[in-house]
Amino acid sequence: MKSIIVDPIKKTDSNSNVLLKQYYHECMNETKIDKEANKAFKKAIEELGGWPLLDGSSWNASNFNWVEWYIKSKELGLPVYGFFRFTRIETDANYTVLQVSAQPRLDLNKLDYNLAMKQVLEALGVKDFRKTENEEVFEFIKSVRGLLYPTEDIESVNTIENLIKECSFVPWLKILNSFAAHETEFNKSSEVAFSDIQTYCEQLSDLLDGTSSRTIANYYVWSIIHNMHKFMSRDVRKAYGVIIGKNNDRYSVCFKEADSRFRYLKETIYVRRKTPEVVKKQLTYMIDLMKETFIEHLKVCDWMDDITKTAAIEKTELIENVIGGDEELYDPEKFDEILGLDKFRFTSDNIFEMAREKRIKETRHFFKTLYGSRGENWGSFFRNAVNLDAYFVQHINLMILPAPMLSSILYDYRAPAFMNYGSIGRVIGHEIMHGFQKTSRKVILDNDKTIDWWTNATADAYDEKVKCLIEEYENLPFRYKLNGKLTLDENISDFVGIDVAYETYLKYIGIHGTEKKLPGLSLTPEQIFWIQTGTWLCFRKLDDKRIDFERENSVHAIPMFRVEGGAKHSKYFAKDFNCPVGSPMNPRKKCRIL
Repeated sequence: MKSIIVDPIKKTDSNSNVLLKQYYHECMNETKIDKEANKAFKKAIEELGGWPLLDGSSWNASNFNWVEWYIKSKELGLPVYGFFRFTRIETDANYTVLQVSAQPRLDLNKLDYNLAMKQVLEALGVKDFRKTENEEVFEFIKSVRGLLYPTEDIESVNTIENLIKECSFVPWLKILNSFAAHETEFNKSSEVAFSDIQTYCEQLSDLLDGTSSRTIANYYVWSIIHNMHKFMSRDVRKAYGVIIGKNNDRYSVCFKEADSRFRYLKETIYVRRKTPEVVKKQLTYMIDLMKETFIEHLKVCDWMDDITKTAAIEKTELIENVIGGDEELYDPEKFDEILGLDKFRFTSDNIFEMAREKRIKETRHFFKTLYGSRGENWGSFFRNAVNLDAYFVQHINLMILPAPMLSSILYDYRAPAFMNYGSIGRVIGHEIMHGFQKTSRKVILDNDKTIDWWTNATADAYDEKVKCLIEEYENLPFRYKLNGKLTLDENISDFVGIDVAYETYLKYIGIHGTEKKLPGLSLTPEQIFWIQTGTWLCFRKLDDKRIDFERENSVHAIPMFRVEGGAKHSKYFAKDFNCPVGSPMNPRKKCRIL
Protein backbone atom coordinates (compact mmCIF):
# COMPACT_ATOMS: atom_id res chain seq x y z
CA MET A 1 0.00 0.00 0.00
CA LYS A 2 3.04 2.26 0.18
CA SER A 3 2.69 3.24 -3.48
CA ILE A 4 -0.80 4.63 -2.90
CA ILE A 5 0.77 7.44 -0.86
CA VAL A 6 4.30 7.88 -2.24
CA ASP A 7 3.86 7.41 -6.00
CA PRO A 8 3.63 10.43 -8.33
CA ILE A 9 0.14 11.75 -9.04
CA LYS A 10 -1.63 10.05 -11.95
CA LYS A 11 -4.45 11.29 -14.16
CA THR A 12 -6.58 8.36 -13.01
CA ASP A 13 -6.23 9.18 -9.29
CA SER A 14 -9.38 10.16 -7.43
CA ASN A 15 -9.53 13.64 -5.91
CA SER A 16 -8.84 12.29 -2.43
CA ASN A 17 -5.82 10.31 -3.64
CA VAL A 18 -4.44 13.43 -5.33
CA LEU A 19 -4.82 15.32 -2.05
CA LEU A 20 -3.14 12.50 -0.13
CA LYS A 21 -0.14 12.45 -2.48
CA GLN A 22 0.16 16.25 -2.52
CA TYR A 23 0.20 16.26 1.28
CA TYR A 24 2.85 13.55 1.48
CA HIS A 25 5.17 15.02 -1.18
CA GLU A 26 5.05 18.53 0.29
CA CYS A 27 5.82 17.05 3.70
CA MET A 28 8.85 15.31 2.17
CA ASN A 29 10.19 18.54 0.64
CA GLU A 30 12.53 19.47 3.50
CA THR A 31 14.47 21.95 1.38
CA LYS A 32 11.32 23.92 0.73
CA ILE A 33 10.28 23.73 4.40
CA ASP A 34 13.68 24.99 5.58
CA LYS A 35 13.68 27.79 3.00
CA GLU A 36 10.26 28.93 4.19
CA ALA A 37 11.85 29.47 7.65
CA ASN A 38 8.65 29.07 9.68
CA LYS A 39 6.97 32.13 8.17
CA ALA A 40 3.62 30.33 7.97
CA PHE A 41 3.85 29.36 11.63
CA LYS A 42 4.68 32.89 12.77
CA LYS A 43 1.91 34.37 10.63
CA ALA A 44 -0.65 31.93 12.05
CA ILE A 45 0.41 32.60 15.65
CA GLU A 46 0.24 36.35 15.05
CA GLU A 47 -3.30 35.91 13.70
CA LEU A 48 -4.19 33.85 16.76
CA GLY A 49 -3.09 36.64 19.09
CA GLY A 50 0.67 36.44 19.39
CA TRP A 51 3.06 34.49 21.55
CA PRO A 52 4.27 35.97 24.86
CA LEU A 53 7.59 34.10 24.77
CA LEU A 54 8.21 35.39 21.25
CA ASP A 55 6.70 38.87 21.56
CA GLY A 56 8.05 39.67 25.01
CA SER A 57 6.73 42.81 26.68
CA SER A 58 4.82 43.85 23.54
CA TRP A 59 2.31 41.03 24.05
CA ASN A 60 -0.98 42.46 25.38
CA ALA A 61 -2.51 40.27 28.08
CA SER A 62 -5.70 42.32 28.16
CA ASN A 63 -6.64 40.92 24.74
CA PHE A 64 -6.41 37.31 25.93
CA ASN A 65 -9.34 35.07 26.77
CA TRP A 66 -8.81 31.32 26.88
CA VAL A 67 -12.21 30.59 25.29
CA GLU A 68 -11.71 33.05 22.44
CA TRP A 69 -8.25 31.62 21.74
CA TYR A 70 -9.65 28.10 21.85
CA ILE A 71 -12.29 29.02 19.26
CA LYS A 72 -9.85 31.02 17.14
CA SER A 73 -7.32 28.18 17.05
CA LYS A 74 -9.97 25.80 15.74
CA GLU A 75 -11.04 28.31 13.08
CA LEU A 76 -7.40 28.64 11.98
CA GLY A 77 -6.77 24.89 11.91
CA LEU A 78 -4.22 25.14 14.72
CA PRO A 79 -4.28 22.02 16.94
CA VAL A 80 -4.16 23.19 20.55
CA TYR A 81 -4.60 21.13 23.69
CA GLY A 82 -7.77 22.93 24.73
CA PHE A 83 -8.76 20.95 27.84
CA PHE A 84 -11.69 19.14 26.15
CA ARG A 85 -12.00 16.63 23.35
CA PHE A 86 -14.97 16.28 21.01
CA THR A 87 -15.70 12.95 19.34
CA ARG A 88 -18.79 11.05 18.27
CA ILE A 89 -20.39 8.06 19.92
CA GLU A 90 -22.95 5.58 18.62
CA THR A 91 -26.18 5.29 20.58
CA ASP A 92 -28.42 2.28 21.08
CA ALA A 93 -31.04 4.08 19.00
CA ASN A 94 -28.95 3.70 15.83
CA TYR A 95 -27.62 7.25 15.48
CA THR A 96 -24.56 9.22 16.58
CA VAL A 97 -24.21 12.12 19.01
CA LEU A 98 -21.44 14.35 20.26
CA GLN A 99 -19.24 13.00 23.03
CA VAL A 100 -17.39 15.42 25.32
CA SER A 101 -14.43 14.22 27.36
CA ALA A 102 -11.18 15.52 28.80
CA GLN A 103 -8.35 16.35 26.41
CA PRO A 104 -5.54 13.74 26.49
CA ARG A 105 -2.61 14.82 28.65
CA LEU A 106 0.47 16.52 27.20
CA ASP A 107 3.27 14.54 28.82
CA LEU A 108 6.70 16.22 28.94
CA ASN A 109 9.95 15.76 30.87
CA LYS A 110 11.18 18.97 32.54
CA LEU A 111 14.89 18.71 31.67
CA ASP A 112 14.24 17.77 28.05
CA TYR A 113 11.50 20.39 27.86
CA ASN A 114 13.69 23.30 29.00
CA LEU A 115 16.56 22.33 26.74
CA ALA A 116 14.40 21.74 23.70
CA MET A 117 12.28 24.85 24.18
CA LYS A 118 15.38 27.01 24.46
CA GLN A 119 16.59 25.60 21.14
CA VAL A 120 13.16 25.97 19.52
CA LEU A 121 12.93 29.61 20.60
CA GLU A 122 16.43 30.29 19.29
CA ALA A 123 15.45 28.70 15.97
CA LEU A 124 12.46 31.05 15.85
CA GLY A 125 14.60 34.12 16.49
CA VAL A 126 14.19 34.60 20.25
CA LYS A 127 17.53 35.73 21.67
CA ASP A 128 16.40 36.50 25.21
CA PHE A 129 15.37 33.13 26.67
CA ARG A 130 13.11 33.76 29.65
CA LYS A 131 13.70 30.61 31.66
CA THR A 132 11.33 31.52 34.48
CA GLU A 133 8.42 32.18 32.13
CA ASN A 134 9.13 28.97 30.25
CA GLU A 135 9.19 26.98 33.49
CA GLU A 136 5.83 28.45 34.44
CA VAL A 137 4.43 26.86 31.28
CA PHE A 138 5.91 23.52 32.27
CA GLU A 139 4.41 23.77 35.76
CA PHE A 140 1.03 24.56 34.18
CA ILE A 141 1.35 21.47 31.96
CA LYS A 142 2.10 19.43 35.11
CA SER A 143 -0.95 20.89 36.83
CA VAL A 144 -3.22 20.04 33.90
CA ARG A 145 -1.78 16.55 33.93
CA GLY A 146 -2.59 16.28 37.64
CA LEU A 147 -6.29 17.04 37.25
CA LEU A 148 -8.68 14.27 38.23
CA TYR A 149 -9.74 13.01 34.83
CA PRO A 150 -13.27 11.63 34.45
CA THR A 151 -13.91 8.05 33.51
CA GLU A 152 -14.57 7.40 29.82
CA ASP A 153 -17.60 5.20 30.58
CA ILE A 154 -20.71 6.77 29.09
CA GLU A 155 -23.90 5.44 30.64
CA SER A 156 -26.49 7.34 28.58
CA VAL A 157 -27.07 10.22 26.20
CA ASN A 158 -27.66 13.53 27.96
CA THR A 159 -28.31 17.15 26.96
CA ILE A 160 -26.14 20.25 26.71
CA GLU A 161 -28.33 21.83 29.39
CA ASN A 162 -27.15 19.15 31.84
CA LEU A 163 -23.59 19.49 30.59
CA ILE A 164 -23.77 23.19 31.49
CA LYS A 165 -24.93 22.24 34.99
CA GLU A 166 -22.03 19.80 35.36
CA CYS A 167 -19.44 22.22 33.99
CA SER A 168 -20.89 25.71 34.30
CA PHE A 169 -17.74 27.81 33.81
CA VAL A 170 -17.42 26.70 30.16
CA PRO A 171 -19.60 28.56 27.59
CA TRP A 172 -20.52 25.34 25.80
CA LEU A 173 -23.00 26.72 23.29
CA LYS A 174 -20.62 29.46 22.21
CA ILE A 175 -17.74 27.00 21.75
CA LEU A 176 -19.74 24.31 19.97
CA ASN A 177 -21.59 26.65 17.62
CA SER A 178 -18.33 28.38 16.76
CA PHE A 179 -16.62 25.05 16.06
CA ALA A 180 -19.58 23.85 13.99
CA ALA A 181 -19.51 27.00 11.81
CA HIS A 182 -23.23 26.62 10.96
CA GLU A 183 -22.80 22.99 9.82
CA THR A 184 -25.12 22.15 12.71
CA GLU A 185 -26.79 24.28 15.36
CA PHE A 186 -26.53 23.51 19.07
CA ASN A 187 -28.99 24.54 21.77
CA LYS A 188 -29.61 23.49 25.34
CA SER A 189 -31.74 20.53 24.28
CA SER A 190 -29.11 19.16 21.87
CA GLU A 191 -28.03 15.65 22.76
CA VAL A 192 -24.53 15.06 24.04
CA ALA A 193 -22.77 12.19 25.80
CA PHE A 194 -20.42 12.79 28.71
CA SER A 195 -19.22 11.07 31.83
CA ASP A 196 -18.97 12.56 35.32
CA ILE A 197 -16.79 15.62 34.59
CA GLN A 198 -17.92 17.89 37.42
CA THR A 199 -14.80 17.39 39.56
CA TYR A 200 -12.50 17.79 36.56
CA CYS A 201 -14.26 21.04 35.59
CA GLU A 202 -14.08 22.45 39.12
CA GLN A 203 -10.35 21.74 39.31
CA LEU A 204 -9.75 23.10 35.80
CA SER A 205 -11.69 26.29 36.59
CA ASP A 206 -9.59 26.90 39.71
CA LEU A 207 -6.40 26.23 37.76
CA LEU A 208 -7.28 28.65 34.95
CA ASP A 209 -8.35 31.35 37.43
CA GLY A 210 -5.02 31.04 39.23
CA THR A 211 -2.87 31.08 36.09
CA SER A 212 -1.71 34.17 34.22
CA SER A 213 -2.90 34.88 30.70
CA ARG A 214 0.70 34.78 29.47
CA THR A 215 1.18 31.24 30.77
CA ILE A 216 -2.03 29.92 29.23
CA ALA A 217 -1.23 31.61 25.91
CA ASN A 218 2.28 30.13 25.97
CA TYR A 219 0.76 26.73 26.74
CA TYR A 220 -1.55 27.02 23.73
CA VAL A 221 1.33 27.85 21.40
CA TRP A 222 3.54 25.09 22.79
CA SER A 223 0.73 22.61 22.18
CA ILE A 224 0.52 23.84 18.58
CA ILE A 225 4.26 23.31 18.16
CA HIS A 226 3.89 19.88 19.73
CA ASN A 227 1.45 18.91 16.98
CA MET A 228 2.92 20.88 14.07
CA HIS A 229 6.71 20.84 14.60
CA LYS A 230 7.04 18.19 11.90
CA PHE A 231 6.13 20.89 9.35
CA MET A 232 8.60 23.43 10.68
CA SER A 233 12.28 24.01 9.91
CA ARG A 234 14.94 21.39 10.52
CA ASP A 235 16.36 23.07 13.65
CA VAL A 236 12.90 23.18 15.23
CA ARG A 237 12.25 19.55 14.34
CA LYS A 238 15.61 18.49 15.72
CA ALA A 239 15.12 20.41 18.96
CA TYR A 240 11.62 19.10 19.50
CA GLY A 241 12.83 15.57 18.85
CA VAL A 242 14.52 15.77 22.25
CA ILE A 243 11.12 16.16 23.92
CA ILE A 244 9.32 13.36 22.14
CA GLY A 245 12.36 11.11 22.43
CA LYS A 246 12.77 10.28 18.77
CA ASN A 247 13.94 11.67 15.47
CA ASN A 248 12.31 9.44 12.90
CA ASP A 249 13.44 9.48 9.30
CA ARG A 250 11.48 11.88 7.14
CA TYR A 251 9.76 9.16 5.15
CA SER A 252 8.30 7.57 8.30
CA VAL A 253 7.12 10.93 9.63
CA CYS A 254 5.44 12.01 6.40
CA PHE A 255 3.94 8.62 5.59
CA LYS A 256 2.40 8.35 9.04
CA GLU A 257 1.18 11.95 8.99
CA ALA A 258 -0.40 11.65 5.53
CA ASP A 259 -2.01 8.34 6.46
CA SER A 260 -3.49 9.72 9.69
CA ARG A 261 -4.81 12.91 8.07
CA PHE A 262 -6.49 10.90 5.31
CA ARG A 263 -7.83 8.01 7.38
CA TYR A 264 -9.06 4.89 5.58
CA LEU A 265 -8.05 6.23 2.16
CA LYS A 266 -5.05 4.05 1.37
CA GLU A 267 -6.95 0.97 2.58
CA THR A 268 -9.92 1.87 0.38
CA ILE A 269 -7.78 2.33 -2.73
CA TYR A 270 -5.99 -0.93 -1.94
CA VAL A 271 -9.33 -2.75 -1.69
CA ARG A 272 -10.43 -1.32 -5.04
CA ARG A 273 -7.24 -2.44 -6.73
CA LYS A 274 -7.38 -5.96 -5.35
CA THR A 275 -11.06 -6.62 -6.01
CA PRO A 276 -12.00 -5.63 -9.56
CA GLU A 277 -15.49 -6.46 -10.81
CA VAL A 278 -14.41 -9.80 -12.30
CA VAL A 279 -13.20 -10.96 -8.86
CA LYS A 280 -16.38 -9.90 -7.08
CA LYS A 281 -18.55 -11.54 -9.73
CA GLN A 282 -16.64 -14.84 -9.68
CA LEU A 283 -16.55 -15.08 -5.89
CA THR A 284 -20.21 -14.14 -5.53
CA TYR A 285 -21.06 -17.01 -7.87
CA MET A 286 -18.85 -19.38 -5.85
CA ILE A 287 -20.43 -18.34 -2.55
CA ASP A 288 -23.96 -18.75 -3.93
CA LEU A 289 -23.11 -22.27 -5.14
CA MET A 290 -21.57 -23.13 -1.79
CA LYS A 291 -24.64 -21.92 0.07
CA GLU A 292 -26.73 -24.28 -2.09
CA THR A 293 -24.42 -27.16 -1.18
CA PHE A 294 -24.50 -26.22 2.49
CA ILE A 295 -28.31 -26.23 2.48
CA GLU A 296 -28.23 -29.74 1.01
CA HIS A 297 -26.12 -30.79 4.01
CA LEU A 298 -28.56 -29.14 6.40
CA LYS A 299 -31.52 -31.00 4.91
CA VAL A 300 -29.98 -34.37 5.82
CA CYS A 301 -28.40 -33.25 9.10
CA ASP A 302 -29.13 -35.88 11.76
CA TRP A 303 -28.56 -33.72 14.85
CA MET A 304 -30.91 -30.86 13.96
CA ASP A 305 -34.63 -31.22 14.56
CA ASP A 306 -37.07 -29.88 11.97
CA ILE A 307 -37.54 -26.54 13.72
CA THR A 308 -33.82 -25.82 13.88
CA LYS A 309 -33.28 -27.19 10.38
CA THR A 310 -35.86 -24.80 8.92
CA ALA A 311 -34.26 -21.85 10.73
CA ALA A 312 -30.78 -22.95 9.59
CA ILE A 313 -31.82 -23.11 5.94
CA GLU A 314 -33.35 -19.64 6.17
CA LYS A 315 -30.22 -18.35 7.92
CA THR A 316 -28.02 -19.75 5.13
CA GLU A 317 -30.11 -18.06 2.47
CA LEU A 318 -29.81 -14.76 4.34
CA ILE A 319 -26.02 -14.84 4.75
CA GLU A 320 -24.57 -11.60 3.45
CA ASN A 321 -21.04 -11.38 2.17
CA VAL A 322 -18.54 -8.58 1.74
CA ILE A 323 -15.92 -9.25 -0.92
CA GLY A 324 -13.07 -6.82 -0.39
CA GLY A 325 -15.27 -4.05 0.98
CA ASP A 326 -18.68 -2.38 1.02
CA GLU A 327 -20.10 -1.01 -2.21
CA GLU A 328 -19.42 2.60 -1.18
CA LEU A 329 -15.70 1.90 -1.37
CA TYR A 330 -15.83 1.09 -5.08
CA ASP A 331 -17.27 4.42 -6.17
CA PRO A 332 -14.39 6.94 -5.79
CA GLU A 333 -16.66 9.98 -6.04
CA LYS A 334 -19.16 8.58 -3.55
CA PHE A 335 -16.46 7.61 -1.08
CA ASP A 336 -14.78 11.02 -1.42
CA GLU A 337 -18.16 12.51 -0.53
CA ILE A 338 -18.43 10.24 2.52
CA LEU A 339 -15.01 11.48 3.65
CA GLY A 340 -15.96 15.09 2.88
CA LEU A 341 -13.22 15.39 0.26
CA ASP A 342 -15.27 15.47 -2.94
CA LYS A 343 -14.96 19.24 -3.44
CA PHE A 344 -11.93 19.92 -1.28
CA ARG A 345 -8.77 21.44 -2.79
CA PHE A 346 -5.62 22.75 -1.16
CA THR A 347 -5.17 26.47 -1.79
CA SER A 348 -1.51 26.43 -0.76
CA ASP A 349 1.48 24.20 -1.47
CA ASN A 350 3.06 25.07 1.89
CA ILE A 351 2.78 21.97 4.07
CA PHE A 352 2.12 23.96 7.26
CA GLU A 353 -0.78 25.73 5.53
CA MET A 354 -1.97 22.46 3.98
CA ALA A 355 -2.08 20.84 7.42
CA ARG A 356 -4.17 23.76 8.70
CA GLU A 357 -6.57 23.60 5.75
CA LYS A 358 -7.04 19.86 6.22
CA ARG A 359 -7.80 20.26 9.93
CA ILE A 360 -10.34 23.00 9.19
CA LYS A 361 -12.03 20.71 6.67
CA GLU A 362 -12.03 17.82 9.15
CA THR A 363 -13.71 19.93 11.83
CA ARG A 364 -16.46 21.13 9.50
CA HIS A 365 -17.09 17.66 8.13
CA PHE A 366 -17.20 16.24 11.66
CA PHE A 367 -19.97 18.61 12.72
CA LYS A 368 -21.79 18.35 9.39
CA THR A 369 -22.11 14.58 9.77
CA LEU A 370 -22.35 14.46 13.56
CA TYR A 371 -26.05 13.84 14.07
CA GLY A 372 -28.03 11.39 12.00
CA SER A 373 -28.10 7.69 11.25
CA ARG A 374 -25.22 5.61 12.46
CA GLY A 375 -22.49 5.58 9.84
CA GLU A 376 -20.44 2.64 8.74
CA ASN A 377 -18.08 1.38 11.39
CA TRP A 378 -15.09 2.19 9.19
CA GLY A 379 -12.56 1.86 12.00
CA SER A 380 -13.63 -1.69 12.80
CA PHE A 381 -13.80 -2.65 9.13
CA PHE A 382 -10.40 -1.27 8.13
CA ARG A 383 -8.65 -2.87 11.07
CA ASN A 384 -9.50 -6.16 9.35
CA ALA A 385 -9.51 -4.97 5.73
CA VAL A 386 -5.78 -5.55 5.30
CA ASN A 387 -5.67 -8.89 7.12
CA LEU A 388 -5.24 -12.15 5.26
CA ASP A 389 -7.92 -13.95 7.26
CA ALA A 390 -11.57 -14.26 6.27
CA TYR A 391 -14.06 -14.02 9.12
CA PHE A 392 -17.73 -14.56 9.87
CA VAL A 393 -19.55 -12.01 12.04
CA GLN A 394 -21.86 -14.50 13.69
CA HIS A 395 -24.42 -12.25 15.38
CA ILE A 396 -25.26 -10.39 12.14
CA ASN A 397 -24.82 -13.34 9.74
CA LEU A 398 -22.11 -11.64 7.67
CA MET A 399 -19.06 -13.19 5.96
CA ILE A 400 -16.12 -10.98 5.00
CA LEU A 401 -13.35 -11.87 2.54
CA PRO A 402 -10.66 -9.18 2.95
CA ALA A 403 -8.86 -7.88 -0.13
CA PRO A 404 -5.34 -9.27 0.60
CA MET A 405 -6.52 -12.88 0.40
CA LEU A 406 -8.02 -12.21 -3.04
CA SER A 407 -4.64 -11.70 -4.66
CA SER A 408 -2.58 -14.35 -2.90
CA ILE A 409 -1.89 -18.07 -3.19
CA LEU A 410 -5.44 -18.56 -1.94
CA TYR A 411 -7.12 -17.16 -5.01
CA ASP A 412 -6.51 -16.09 -8.60
CA TYR A 413 -9.50 -15.39 -10.81
CA ARG A 414 -7.49 -16.63 -13.82
CA ALA A 415 -6.70 -20.00 -12.23
CA PRO A 416 -8.61 -23.25 -12.89
CA ALA A 417 -11.68 -23.68 -10.71
CA PHE A 418 -10.23 -26.77 -8.99
CA MET A 419 -7.43 -24.63 -7.57
CA ASN A 420 -9.69 -21.84 -6.33
CA TYR A 421 -12.34 -24.16 -4.89
CA GLY A 422 -9.64 -26.10 -3.07
CA SER A 423 -8.02 -23.03 -1.54
CA ILE A 424 -10.40 -20.14 -1.04
CA GLY A 425 -13.42 -22.44 -1.42
CA ARG A 426 -12.31 -24.33 1.65
CA VAL A 427 -11.94 -21.01 3.49
CA ILE A 428 -15.47 -19.96 2.48
CA GLY A 429 -16.91 -23.30 3.57
CA HIS A 430 -15.05 -22.97 6.86
CA GLU A 431 -16.47 -19.49 7.49
CA ILE A 432 -20.04 -20.47 6.56
CA MET A 433 -19.94 -23.29 9.11
CA HIS A 434 -18.96 -20.78 11.80
CA GLY A 435 -22.49 -19.42 11.55
CA PHE A 436 -24.05 -22.78 12.47
CA GLN A 437 -22.27 -23.92 15.59
CA LYS A 438 -23.45 -23.87 19.15
CA THR A 439 -21.56 -20.65 19.84
CA SER A 440 -23.43 -18.91 16.99
CA ARG A 441 -26.95 -19.96 17.93
CA LYS A 442 -27.96 -16.37 18.72
CA VAL A 443 -28.43 -13.74 16.01
CA ILE A 444 -29.49 -10.09 15.94
CA LEU A 445 -32.47 -9.21 13.75
CA ASP A 446 -33.05 -5.94 11.89
CA ASN A 447 -34.97 -4.58 14.87
CA ASP A 448 -31.89 -5.25 17.07
CA LYS A 449 -33.73 -8.11 18.80
CA THR A 450 -31.56 -11.10 19.68
CA ILE A 451 -33.06 -14.55 19.09
CA ASP A 452 -31.90 -18.10 19.77
CA TRP A 453 -32.68 -20.21 16.70
CA TRP A 454 -31.65 -23.57 18.23
CA THR A 455 -33.91 -25.86 20.23
CA ASN A 456 -32.63 -27.61 23.34
CA ALA A 457 -33.03 -30.97 21.58
CA THR A 458 -30.72 -29.81 18.78
CA ALA A 459 -28.17 -28.56 21.30
CA ASP A 460 -28.11 -31.91 23.10
CA ALA A 461 -27.78 -33.86 19.84
CA TYR A 462 -24.99 -31.54 18.72
CA ASP A 463 -23.01 -32.14 21.90
CA GLU A 464 -23.23 -35.88 21.29
CA LYS A 465 -22.32 -35.57 17.60
CA VAL A 466 -19.09 -33.62 18.13
CA LYS A 467 -17.63 -35.96 20.76
CA CYS A 468 -15.82 -37.94 18.07
CA LEU A 469 -13.99 -34.80 16.93
CA ILE A 470 -12.93 -33.87 20.45
CA GLU A 471 -11.61 -37.39 21.01
CA GLU A 472 -9.94 -37.53 17.59
CA TYR A 473 -7.92 -34.40 18.30
CA GLU A 474 -7.06 -35.15 21.92
CA ASN A 475 -5.83 -38.67 21.05
CA LEU A 476 -3.26 -37.40 18.56
CA PRO A 477 0.28 -38.21 19.71
CA PHE A 478 1.98 -34.85 20.30
CA ARG A 479 4.57 -33.28 22.56
CA TYR A 480 1.90 -31.64 24.73
CA LYS A 481 -1.70 -32.49 25.59
CA LEU A 482 -4.05 -31.27 22.86
CA ASN A 483 -7.33 -29.60 23.86
CA GLY A 484 -10.23 -30.80 21.72
CA LYS A 485 -12.82 -28.62 23.44
CA LEU A 486 -10.86 -25.39 23.04
CA THR A 487 -10.34 -26.05 19.32
CA LEU A 488 -13.77 -27.58 18.68
CA ASP A 489 -15.42 -24.75 16.74
CA GLU A 490 -12.46 -24.30 14.41
CA ASN A 491 -12.09 -28.04 13.87
CA ILE A 492 -15.78 -28.41 13.01
CA SER A 493 -15.47 -25.62 10.46
CA ASP A 494 -12.40 -27.29 8.97
CA PHE A 495 -14.11 -30.68 8.66
CA VAL A 496 -17.37 -29.37 7.21
CA GLY A 497 -15.87 -26.62 5.07
CA ILE A 498 -13.62 -28.93 3.10
CA ASP A 499 -16.48 -31.26 2.05
CA VAL A 500 -18.77 -28.35 1.18
CA ALA A 501 -16.04 -26.90 -1.04
CA TYR A 502 -15.42 -30.26 -2.74
CA GLU A 503 -19.08 -30.97 -3.43
CA THR A 504 -19.51 -27.44 -4.75
CA TYR A 505 -16.62 -28.00 -7.14
CA LEU A 506 -18.35 -31.17 -8.40
CA LYS A 507 -21.48 -29.08 -8.87
CA TYR A 508 -19.42 -26.49 -10.78
CA ILE A 509 -18.01 -28.99 -13.28
CA GLY A 510 -21.48 -30.48 -13.64
CA ILE A 511 -22.57 -27.08 -14.92
CA HIS A 512 -19.46 -25.95 -16.80
CA GLY A 513 -17.84 -29.23 -17.80
CA THR A 514 -14.77 -31.18 -16.69
CA GLU A 515 -11.52 -29.20 -16.46
CA LYS A 516 -8.21 -30.17 -18.01
CA LYS A 517 -5.17 -31.26 -16.02
CA LEU A 518 -2.39 -28.79 -15.38
CA PRO A 519 0.31 -29.10 -18.09
CA GLY A 520 3.22 -31.32 -17.09
CA LEU A 521 1.47 -32.88 -14.09
CA SER A 522 -0.09 -36.31 -13.87
CA LEU A 523 -2.35 -35.23 -10.99
CA THR A 524 -6.07 -35.01 -11.67
CA PRO A 525 -8.01 -31.78 -11.04
CA GLU A 526 -9.63 -33.47 -8.02
CA GLN A 527 -6.25 -34.39 -6.57
CA ILE A 528 -4.97 -30.85 -7.00
CA PHE A 529 -8.13 -29.63 -5.27
CA TRP A 530 -7.01 -31.54 -2.16
CA ILE A 531 -3.45 -30.24 -2.40
CA GLN A 532 -4.83 -26.72 -2.62
CA THR A 533 -6.79 -27.18 0.62
CA GLY A 534 -3.49 -27.04 2.48
CA THR A 535 -2.14 -23.85 0.90
CA TRP A 536 -3.47 -21.56 3.63
CA LEU A 537 -1.77 -23.67 6.30
CA CYS A 538 1.79 -23.89 5.01
CA PHE A 539 4.16 -23.63 7.98
CA ARG A 540 7.68 -24.36 9.10
CA LYS A 541 7.91 -26.83 11.96
CA LEU A 542 9.41 -25.13 14.99
CA ASP A 543 10.67 -26.69 18.20
CA ASP A 544 10.15 -23.54 20.18
CA LYS A 545 8.59 -23.38 23.63
CA ARG A 546 6.97 -20.01 22.95
CA ILE A 547 5.33 -21.32 19.78
CA ASP A 548 4.14 -24.36 21.73
CA PHE A 549 2.64 -22.14 24.42
CA GLU A 550 0.81 -19.98 21.88
CA ARG A 551 -0.49 -23.02 20.02
CA GLU A 552 -1.47 -24.80 23.24
CA ASN A 553 -3.68 -21.85 24.15
CA SER A 554 -5.02 -21.26 20.64
CA VAL A 555 -8.54 -21.99 19.41
CA HIS A 556 -6.95 -23.37 16.24
CA ALA A 557 -5.62 -26.90 16.03
CA ILE A 558 -2.03 -27.68 15.15
CA PRO A 559 -1.43 -27.11 11.39
CA MET A 560 -0.81 -30.78 10.67
CA PHE A 561 -4.28 -31.71 11.91
CA ARG A 562 -5.93 -28.84 10.08
CA VAL A 563 -4.42 -30.04 6.80
CA GLU A 564 -4.92 -33.79 7.27
CA GLY A 565 -7.94 -34.10 9.60
CA GLY A 566 -10.71 -32.92 7.32
CA ALA A 567 -9.24 -34.73 4.32
CA LYS A 568 -8.89 -38.14 5.91
CA HIS A 569 -12.39 -38.01 7.42
CA SER A 570 -13.92 -36.92 4.12
CA LYS A 571 -15.56 -39.58 1.97
CA TYR A 572 -13.95 -38.05 -1.13
CA PHE A 573 -10.21 -37.83 -0.43
CA ALA A 574 -9.59 -41.57 -0.24
CA LYS A 575 -11.50 -42.12 -3.49
CA ASP A 576 -9.46 -39.51 -5.38
CA PHE A 577 -6.12 -40.89 -4.14
CA ASN A 578 -7.10 -44.59 -3.99
CA CYS A 579 -6.30 -44.89 -0.29
CA PRO A 580 -7.04 -48.39 1.08
CA VAL A 581 -9.61 -48.66 3.86
CA GLY A 582 -7.79 -48.65 7.19
CA SER A 583 -4.82 -46.65 5.88
CA PRO A 584 -3.77 -43.45 7.74
CA MET A 585 -5.71 -41.23 5.31
CA ASN A 586 -8.77 -43.49 5.11
CA PRO A 587 -9.72 -44.69 8.62
CA ARG A 588 -12.46 -47.31 8.90
CA LYS A 589 -14.41 -45.11 11.29
CA LYS A 590 -14.82 -41.53 10.15
CA CYS A 591 -15.93 -38.56 12.24
CA ARG A 592 -18.47 -36.62 10.21
CA ILE A 593 -20.35 -33.65 11.66
CA LEU A 594 -22.58 -32.37 8.87
